[in-house]
Amino acid sequence: MKRIIFLLCCQVMAMVGHAQGVVEVRFNGESVEVNVPSDVQGVTWTASGAHVTITSSTTTTEYTYALSGESDNGSLVLNGSYKLTLELRGLQLTNASNGAAIDIECGKRIAVVLADGTNNTLTDAPTGTQKAALYFKGHPEFKGAGTLNVTGRLKHAISAKEYIELKKTTGCINILGAVGDGIHCGKGKPDGENNYFLMNGGTVDITQVGDDGIDADDYGAIRINGGALAVNVGDAATALKGDSIVAIAGGVVSLAVSGEGSKGICACHTVDVAGGDLSIVVTGNGSKAIMGEKGGEGATVANGGFVSISGGKTILHVLGEGMDDGTGNVSPCVGMAAGNDISLRGGEVTIVALGKETTPIVADAAYLVEGCNLSIERTPWKADILDCPYDMTLYVVVEADGSRLDNYANKAVGTFIDGVCVGYGVFGTTDFGTIRVWSHDTSARKLTFKVYDYETLTEYEAVADSDIFFSSMSHAGTPGSPVVLNYQPHGLLGDVNLDGDVNVTDVMLMVDYILLHSTNHFYLPNADMDDSHDVNVTDVMLVVAIVLGNN
Repeated sequence: MKRIIFLLCCQVMAMVGHAQGVVEVRFNGESVEVNVPSDVQGVTWTASGAHVTITSSTTTTEYTYALSGESDNGSLVLNGSYKLTLELRGLQLTNASNGAAIDIECGKRIAVVLADGTNNTLTDAPTGTQKAALYFKGHPEFKGAGTLNVTGRLKHAISAKEYIELKKTTGCINILGAVGDGIHCGKGKPDGENNYFLMNGGTVDITQVGDDGIDADDYGAIRINGGALAVNVGDAATALKGDSIVAIAGGVVSLAVSGEGSKGICACHTVDVAGGDLSIVVTGNGSKAIMGEKGGEGATVANGGFVSISGGKTILHVLGEGMDDGTGNVSPCVGMAAGNDISLRGGEVTIVALGKETTPIVADAAYLVEGCNLSIERTPWKADILDCPYDMTLYVVVEADGSRLDNYANKAVGTFIDGVCVGYGVFGTTDFGTIRVWSHDTSARKLTFKVYDYETLTEYEAVADSDIFFSSMSHAGTPGSPVVLNYQPHGLLGDVNLDGDVNVTDVMLMVDYILLHSTNHFYLPNADMDDSHDVNVTDVMLVVAIVLGNN
């Protein structure tokens, strides 16, 4: 009996070992070591320097190819016709000669494992015929809590002929640069969603790309259900481009569009936001934050051009100006555009638009708002908020001549540090507004405020009821006890602390100001009594005269 049990255990171990066969590939500078264990059948390899080609003839067993080590001039080409697992266990690989860093020429499912705690970096050659630094003929599915950094020096950074999926367990993928797209999905089919980028988790950061951030081409779709995605694109590029659908149902999506004629999200059929937190900052002239593009004759996806928002929180900063197309026609900077219908049926949508040159929303067909908390704010200032890693939140209300405003439709509220706009006020139907303040560093610099009136086209200084200094990851005021910003559209000369009266306190504050002492709640326009563009003893004497009852 013991012998029978022993033999059975040996058979089980042999079966498990065969199912879990691992081919180890380790790069060592100018050479590469490949270990094919005895339980792996039908796998052969050749190498020239640190450039290795592996071929698998199996059609029944999924093998794992574990990559590690370093090389400044190496690559891997993997041929096969059966699904496999590609595990990156701490790989630093640059192809300095010709071609991709990793080229998986297998048209099946490829499980890509970023081993926990590892940092992996891939860079392709600047010459060759490769489509990407990391290329898949089939459909990769990423998982594992490690980090992957990719740079595409010829075309794309990561590309797959079919779909790309990020599992909930995916760690961090950084696209550090690409001549073409950051992430590209290849050809799909018109009768089904065979080609897509699907993100269920992980952290993806895409920057320094020459074309689109993520492009799901030829009937392709982009679906974001979780994780954190940040994309920054330049001229004439799109952060998220789906040839059919771009759908966001969860996660945190932050897009920055800085180039002329660029787009944050563009889908040739439908942009569908049903959940998650979506933030798009558009600073390029003639750019669009969200666009449902209706394809013309010859388009791969016909009869589209829809934008639908039914949930989540969407904030669009539309800060570009109009762009001349060279024929005298000016293409405006737009928050939300559709070649067909726009439907806002749920969630929260806030659009902050620069001046009157921008267009918050434009639809070529129907435009429906039903059940969506929509807020459109205009601002005359272009904020310096791109690439700012630090922020804080202010809860504020505004008073004019001491009376609380209850309508901000024609007002803009801005926050400034050293004269540079760093945030805008967003006011909905609540009793307070919020200002997100952005900064390039964590230094505690004083915040100042301005109010702009679009009816009178006038900018006013506003004074907070207490001094506020920038503090990262914090807030000032609360919804129940907001910071009070006071400005004086009618101007009460001599009232430098904006308390609605001219008295001895104003005289003392003016004296402190002239003596270069620290002054709180000092409203400079009301201190310049004789309109000399300077505050001096003459202005103090004039305020004293008012206090004494003299004209």
